Amino acid sequence: MIGRLVTSERPRPSSALRERVFAGSDGVCQRPGCDTAITLETFHVSHLRAHANGGVLDRPNLEAWCSRCNLTLGARDAGDPRVTPREWQLAALDPIVKTIESTGAATVSAAPGAGKTVFAGLAFEQLRDAGIVERMLVFVPNRNLVEQWCDSLHRARHLQLKPHSSIERSGQAGCVVTYQSLQSRDQLKAHLSQVGRQRTLLVLDEVHHLAERPNGALPAWASNIAELAGDVETHNVRVAGILNLSGTLWRSMPGERISTVRYRTVEENRLESLVDFDIPMGDLVSRGELRPLDLYRLGTRVRLADYRNLEYLDENMSDLGEGTQRAALASLAGIANWRSAFVTALLDRLEYAYRALEGYHVKALIVAARQDHARAFRDEVNKQMRQRGLQPLAALAISNESDAQSALQNFREQRRVGVLCTVGMAGEGYDCPEIAVVGYASNKLTSLYVRQVAARGMRVTDKERELQRVIPTAIVLPDAPELVEQMVSYLAPVIHEVEVPSDEETRHRVTGDSLARARLPRYGLEDAQAEAEEVTVPYSDGSREDVDANLAALLVPELERANIPGLYAPRVIAASRRTVASLQESHPFDRPSADVAALDHLVAGLKAINRTERAAERATPSASIEEQAEILRSQLDKMARWWHVKGESPASHFNREVNAAAGIDDGQRDTASVDQLQSSVAYAREHIERHCEQNEIRPPRIE
Repeated sequence: MIGRLVTSERPRPSSALRERVFAGSDGVCQRPGCDTAITLETFHVSHLRAHANGGVLDRPNLEAWCSRCNLTLGARDAGDPRVTPREWQLAALDPIVKTIESTGAATVSAAPGAGKTVFAGLAFEQLRDAGIVERMLVFVPNRNLVEQWCDSLHRARHLQLKPHSSIERSGQAGCVVTYQSLQSRDQLKAHLSQVGRQRTLLVLDEVHHLAERPNGALPAWASNIAELAGDVETHNVRVAGILNLSGTLWRSMPGERISTVRYRTVEENRLESLVDFDIPMGDLVSRGELRPLDLYRLGTRVRLADYRNLEYLDENMSDLGEGTQRAALASLAGIANWRSAFVTALLDRLEYAYRALEGYHVKALIVAARQDHARAFRDEVNKQMRQRGLQPLAALAISNESDAQSALQNFREQRRVGVLCTVGMAGEGYDCPEIAVVGYASNKLTSLYVRQVAARGMRVTDKERELQRVIPTAIVLPDAPELVEQMVSYLAPVIHEVEVPSDEETRHRVTGDSLARARLPRYGLEDAQAEAEEVTVPYSDGSREDVDANLAALLVPELERANIPGLYAPRVIAASRRTVASLQESHPFDRPSADVAALDHLVAGLKAINRTERAAERATPSASIEEQAEILRSQLDKMARWWHVKGESPASHFNREVNAAAGIDDGQRDTASVDQLQSSVAYAREHIERHCEQNEIRPPRIE
């Protein structure tokens, strides 16, 4: 008896799919090098990755070819249209698959935007090809992420998942649902039934959410996940494999243990998550897979009423304590003048990014502290766009609006410049690579939240890859030290994080919502004025360079004349400073070369020009001579007070030296000319800056 070779029947494209494929061809064969005319009736649907090699009958894998090209290619691959894995994904794939195969579960920590979704698809494919799993079931923190997982895996790996369901269709690789969907026992039973029928890879996205205890209680979906997955510590894993994904390492209390994660016990009896593979943010930035950050710090002077001590605080925000700083941040956007200055700074940065990418539809995100602030930001953005003679471009997405989810989706899909104003809806998992500017106007300062928001602006667009030019993300924020430090440390090597609840959250847990709302706030913000803007350039080792925004603006025209996008100005200045300092440190007794000397003079010259311009701004000709003199004397007094605390000699010596530099006799500032006082201020600034550089301390901002 002669045996019969059994082969899988090749699926045929539907009429609708044929029409979609043909529509992308412009009536010409799409095989490179062939320009044969084709028609809807005669063209062939060609698999780029051949059906015989696992290629799917799916639009991203199909092109319209003439009959000659398709028939002569046969069963060979014309190419693989799936996304090429990143270097870290290739490095992690074999060890993670091996760990899942041998122990049942593995944990990967990778920064937001690193490509964890695609990595999960790669791991599933390898486990499926090895016969270990047959399907995947993905749990994510919110509904928006369900659609993103489906879209991303379909585009990148040609894997089709069914959203918001426990049972997939024929031809789909599995399902994607939210953690919150697993509230009921009925849903749990449906998933248990599918897991019992087919070997399942359970993927838990942002798995640290399973440790959350809203109001101190474990939510039903968290305990149901534990029942579905089993427990890795007791070697009782109930699915074919578990892949834990997280954007951060974390620590928990023993009562917050996650059954799919392995831990070790550290100080204070905390549990520290054990990670099988970690890819640091700094590595991704250095490889050009994520954008670096530039922090545009908007100097802010606030007037706070202290209701407990019955007094007013009138200070720069950078000088406030942690409690008063948070109180001011919560209400800043309610002050119209400050809000206007904040939006101006953000739109300026957006314009720079637009020009750097040659008119590409870059976007901005504003994260506010409250919903009424988000609405006010939207209105302010649109007002300023009209003032610039442009079309309004702001969108609003807040939870009280019924169309918030569709607003997020529409904003992501629109191919025009835009600004999204929200509170917390565009945080974790919101994927919109065109966001190149982020305005942070929230009082939520936990490291996990700050980093999730910053990450929204760090994904690289196809346009940047095409131009081979990754632009820095501009983060516009109030000059609040705690917030700035959180941002600066974002690129530094990641450590295990502990999210500590705020005082307000603690009161809600202990006293209940009604009592917490009834408690009067201690501080009330009565006024806020925006002042000078500075830029902080963070480095991946945790260090930073602070650059005056006006100084950077002076350099923009020259950079653009040299065909360098102006938005790189802060980084050019920061790099120049470090280069000069490094060369002078390594060769302290050598006369600097002409190029090094020129670089040094460039930085010093820009500083000098900037000091002169800022002094002119503060002492304008429109003011009287006496008013100009008073402004300059006030600056000298402030610098002397600073020197008294942080200088290396008595304040009286400092005053005598800066007076002498401008030809002012001791005790004669009251009668000194404006020119003399300006010279004295310029000398004092330079003296303080030199002292700060030598002692590696942050210079004061004195206006």
